[in-house]
Amino acid sequence: MKITLAQALKEKNRLAGEIARAWSWIESENSKREDIKRVVDVEETYKKIKLYTDKLVELKTKIGVANADNLERIYRMEECKSALARLDRINTDETSVFQKLTESTYKEFKRTVVYTASQILEIREQLQKECNRLQDEMDAFNAAVKIDFESPLGH
Repeated sequence: MKITLAQALKEKNRLAGEIARAWSWIESENSKREDIKRVVDVEETYKKIKLYTDKLVELKTKIGVANADNLERIYRMEECKSALARLDRINTDETSVFQKLTESTYKEFKRTVVYTASQILEIREQLQKECNRLQDEMDAFNAAVKIDFESPLGH
């Protein structure tokens, strides 16, 4: 069946979630007192994990191959988001600090900045516009490109 990359990315998350849930069942159900019934068949659940893992690897590979023409956008978006997070942590405090030198003497130390809060905000706004543009391009790419994949989840 042909699915878009957008659908494939959702399916990848669903498969990963199902694998995680199945592992949780095995972790909690593998060892039981003999008088307590297991909620799931542990061996069948492990077989399902193996099937889902194989399908997840297949899907990730197909997504990776299909994204060959989209890699620059993907990496640029990662760096754009990283820069936005870093900008939010830059100290723009320009207040003065007074330090006591002697019993009656204080000295004022002025803080200086290279980028003011308003300059950081301007840089941030430009970066956010770039991130938004990249996201729009990636969304269009993910909606247009299709891959062959049969989901084991039955949808």
